[in-house]
Amino acid sequence: MKKHGKYKFRKPKVQYTEKKPFLADKEIIFRNGGRARVFNISHRLQVFVLMFMAAVFCWSGYNYYFYHHSAKIIHRKDKELDKTRDAYIDLMSDVTALQNNLKDVVASVDEAGNGLKEIKEYKEKAMVMEDKIKKIADSEAWIDAGEMEDKVTKKEALLQKDIAVQENNTLREKMSVLGDKLENLQKTVKGLETAEIAILDKIETLSGQEIDKIKGSLSEINKSLKVQKQYFNPLSNSKDGQGGKYLPLEGVDVSKDLQDKMSSVFQKIDLLDKYKTAMSQVPLGRPVYKYRLTSTFGGRSDPFNKKLARHKGLDLSAALGSRVSAPAAGTVIDAGFYKNGYGNLVTIKHNNGFVTKYAHLNKIYVNKGDKVVYNQAIGEVGRTGRATGSHLHYEVLYNGHNVNPLTFVNIGSMNKS
Repeated sequence: MKKHGKYKFRKPKVQYTEKKPFLADKEIIFRNGGRARVFNISHRLQVFVLMFMAAVFCWSGYNYYFYHHSAKIIHRKDKELDKTRDAYIDLMSDVTALQNNLKDVVASVDEAGNGLKEIKEYKEKAMVMEDKIKKIADSEAWIDAGEMEDKVTKKEALLQKDIAVQENNTLREKMSVLGDKLENLQKTVKGLETAEIAILDKIETLSGQEIDKIKGSLSEINKSLKVQKQYFNPLSNSKDGQGGKYLPLEGVDVSKDLQDKMSSVFQKIDLLDKYKTAMSQVPLGRPVYKYRLTSTFGGRSDPFNKKLARHKGLDLSAALGSRVSAPAAGTVIDAGFYKNGYGNLVTIKHNNGFVTKYAHLNKIYVNKGDKVVYNQAIGEVGRTGRATGSHLHYEVLYNGHNVNPLTFVNIGSMNKS
């Protein structure tokens, strides 16, 4: 329809129907053989059926949740129970294994301690505890006695292994400590060996000096003896012979340097000892401590008639009563008064062919046959016999020949002990 040159459209009419409530009454029509049957389902019936179905669903969901949750709880508890059972068996096996090992230790201690009361009581308690463990294992069905026995055996073996490992570690530590100590000891021994060689060097040097000193004295003595066509060798009559089969010294492990040094020093010390032993019999030194030489050995003017005379010794002027000592060990072969001018005379025979005479003594302290030692008093300075005053007439003889005593007096005493 056109109005004023424009088309005019007619709005359609909208018909509104009433909104039916949820679960409104419903009708169900069944047709069968040209006949129709109508079933009315009321609002209440629908609510009841819906509530019933909701209740059944909730009940089924609850039962399903409870069943699965309970199954999980039971499964977890079963695992915990198995762990507890295993732990209990392990604990019992540990106790039994430890008990068995302690029994062995106690038994060994018991043997060493001769049955102490405390040890006996412990053994009795240990046996009671072991019996209780066995009874529990036998009475409880869920404890396998065989399994427990196997575990006890394994635990004992492991315990023994642990003990052996611990002892082995301890032994290794001790060996390591001993190794360190051995190394330190070896260093100490090396240091001591060096020090010993230095000491032996010093001893060898001192021994050599002593030997050289003695040889120097021997050279002076032989100069005096040469006048009488005599020669003195202190080692010529050495009686200390040695020999025998060579047997190496066992149990002594020293380096070659130290061994060579020891051998050299021992040889030098042995030689020095031989020289000293021989020289201890040689009359060296002064027979009077404090004196004045008034007449020498050899030719002189006689003190009484002033004629040229031969003097066999030395005149040593000293105070009356001064001590006269033996300059070496020996045997008195004469002691008494002589009218030939000696007056009171003592004659001593020394080894190695030496003889000494002491004349004009005021007193004589020894008798014929006496053994005298070095520096022993044999009399007093006097003026008996043919003498102008108190003095000691001193003679030295070698192999029956008079030699100059001044050499022996000047050398000094080398036989001091």
